[in-house]
Amino acid sequence: MNNNKSIPEIIDKGLNKNWTHVFFVVNPIVALITKMIILNFKINPSNILIFSFRNTDLSLLDYDHVFVDNKHFDRYFEKLFFQSPSGKRILRKIKTLKKPFLLYAPQAFREVNYLLRSDICKGHIYVEEGQLAYMKIKEFIPKQVSLLDNFLRNWRNRFNDKTEIGFYFRNDSYCYIGITNDSFPEIQQDKKYVLQNINSLKTFYKPKLNGVEKIGLTCAWRRLDRNKWSKMLKILIKEMNGEGVIKLHPSFTSSKKIQDDIIKVFQNLETKKIKICPNDVNVELEMIYETKKITGFKTSLSKYATIFGSDFKQLSYELI
Repeated sequence: MNNNKSIPEIIDKGLNKNWTHVFFVVNPIVALITKMIILNFKINPSNILIFSFRNTDLSLLDYDHVFVDNKHFDRYFEKLFFQSPSGKRILRKIKTLKKPFLLYAPQAFREVNYLLRSDICKGHIYVEEGQLAYMKIKEFIPKQVSLLDNFLRNWRNRFNDKTEIGFYFRNDSYCYIGITNDSFPEIQQDKKYVLQNINSLKTFYKPKLNGVEKIGLTCAWRRLDRNKWSKMLKILIKEMNGEGVIKLHPSFTSSKKIQDDIIKVFQNLETKKIKICPNDVNVELEMIYETKKITGFKTSLSKYATIFGSDFKQLSYELI
């Protein structure tokens, strides 16, 4: 196991050769770890390009960035023709910088696989993104994937879908970066790097929930029919004894319409002491300032609550 005193050889090479460091940010935990990577390895801000998926807040990452907006027709091209329209748009943006690049991503979803075929991509690194990083998942060898499995992977493989096949981590990656020794349990030790500079983020993130002890977390948008949103929120409010804030799952905030819809549902409920969190609240970072009592459905935050010394009460989907 490597630690924050060492630097992966590929990152060191990228720094020396002035490569672009491209980060795929898919949720708040990836955002904070991305910032830790940039600070820990002293990456030049002018050589950083961030791509935000699912409208993930980037207030912690004040660098050149793009919010990835998948078009309506993208999924048809992806599934039927093995293409990646969003990957093409991302690569087009990277090429405007006219330099080789190193890619950082949470797993090998479709846009990652597309970019890795580019002749200016010098390799990729996996970044801890939540519960996936703590599952017993082994690397796979891309060239040994069967035609059938490749078809199924193409049909299902999105970063927010947990497929049965498990094609998440390619064996041609250079390294894995996490924040605990328990991350990536099936990956060989010499490929793993553990960062220990989380307190450095206090310079860049000021707490917005000081004095707010209770935080409720909704489940993912895809988990529920729309007619059950109200019941889910009522369950959270009851478990929180009517006090605190509710943080919407990123899947509810990736679309303005969906976000507006669930806020309307919330506003129709009888609650005066609970509010919906702004999108720029990072619950993980709030916990490094002050312990919290978190209530929610199955989520990677249960792991980080333990890491940061807070309490987490997990609710069953059967309640909804």
